[in-house]
Amino acid sequence: MIFLIASLVSAVFIGVTLVHVFFPLRKRGAFLLKISLGTGLGLGITSCVLFFSLFIFGPQYALVPEIVLVIMALGVWMFMIKKRVPAEVNLSPAGREKFKYAHILAAIFGVGLLSSLVSFAGSVAQEPHGKWDAWLIWNMHARFIYRAGEHWQNYFHSGLSWTHPDYPLMLPLSIVRSWYYMGAESLSVPIAFAFLFTCALVGLVVSSLVMLRSESQGYLGGLVLLGSPFFILMGASQLADIPLAFFLLATVVLFFVHDRLTERRHPILILAGFAAGLMAWTKNEGLLILFVLILVRFFVVAAGEDGWKGAVKQLLWLLAGVLPVLLAVAAFKINLAPSTDIFIDQNIQKIWARLTDLQRYKTILYAYIQTGLTFTQGIPDIRTGFRINLGIAGIVLLAVYLFLSGISVERKDKGNILGVLILTLITLGSYFTVYLITPHDLDWHIMTSLNRLLLQLWPAIVFITFIAARTPEMVFPSEERRRRETRAASDKAGKRKRKGE
Repeated sequence: MIFLIASLVSAVFIGVTLVHVFFPLRKRGAFLLKISLGTGLGLGITSCVLFFSLFIFGPQYALVPEIVLVIMALGVWMFMIKKRVPAEVNLSPAGREKFKYAHILAAIFGVGLLSSLVSFAGSVAQEPHGKWDAWLIWNMHARFIYRAGEHWQNYFHSGLSWTHPDYPLMLPLSIVRSWYYMGAESLSVPIAFAFLFTCALVGLVVSSLVMLRSESQGYLGGLVLLGSPFFILMGASQLADIPLAFFLLATVVLFFVHDRLTERRHPILILAGFAAGLMAWTKNEGLLILFVLILVRFFVVAAGEDGWKGAVKQLLWLLAGVLPVLLAVAAFKINLAPSTDIFIDQNIQKIWARLTDLQRYKTILYAYIQTGLTFTQGIPDIRTGFRINLGIAGIVLLAVYLFLSGISVERKDKGNILGVLILTLITLGSYFTVYLITPHDLDWHIMTSLNRLLLQLWPAIVFITFIAARTPEMVFPSEERRRRETRAASDKAGKRKRKGE
């Protein structure tokens, strides 16, 4: 257990150090934000380092580069601790005020968090090996790599296509890395990683909303995420969908922070690029999301105040963070990974026949609508039959909240909100196309994947909803704010009257 903790602490320490180098903020919510970002990014960094270490040094000395990284991180902290000047973030007016019922929201959030932890523990106790994909793919890949020793590459050429050896290695290598620390396999490692990513994702939603909107808005966003039972279930299932959702949200949050800074600190985009690159290192669909995200970001920036020159400049900073991870992805795909199952035994005739089958379009569209309403907690659920589950569908809950609270978008946030919406639509459209051409049974493919694909996007949707919505501080303003608004309205009316005279 000590060595497991050491492996986790070293990864988080490296990640937090990287975050602090590019993101030296000391604002409200910044500490939790740095810890949350550092946890996920640290696990991603160390898995990339282990991948290259296995190629260069082999399993026997695979941890040596990481030890060097830890020493370097210690040196960075010693050098930077008094050198960095905190950057300024533009908070919304509501973020500067206190909501008189914030303590009640905090208490409710605490109860929700405790309840979710109990649910997580119950799911782990029921299925300690995780769900099907966890023990058949991610954990099995880790065992093959760990047990093979010097011959760790042989598994990828074994012909065991049913275990999907083409899937990226962020999660399996993270598990192998901790086993190297411990000197033995342990079920506690994949469980620990599932727990860390789930907590880091919740922490990222709460802390980013606290920093960019208000404390109460952060609690509400966290409650919506915790109130999605499927999120907790998938977190405990040891799958790669929660890590992918984390890296996507981390990228989106860093875009918002970058654009909110009073003085642009473009190196934050390196951190955002690194988080975006880790999506491709986590799952195959992460490569698609990465490409779409970069493209959308470029055009959103180009259409804004920065123009085309600013968009190119930001793109270069972003690619500086993406490319190191893409090197690992390319090395894996070129040297080790076999072809993906979607394109095995495919040809133009088969693809065209599926593309012209109107029934497939109806099936997929129906699944999109129904799964979109049920994947968080469910009303009628296609996977369990048409039964009524207690709770409000997540997407309906967000729509109701927006309707009741109203919308108040900060000027600097408009482009990013639009970007996330466009990213979501293009990604869903791309998945629609994959379902159209899939060689697998269509109903089976949709049933076993669509809810998880939607979950990957869900935390980012929750985040931008609460970024756009009016905060409780705005809906229920304090007496002081009412007086300020009354004086401002009176002054404005006086000016108009004097001009009329």
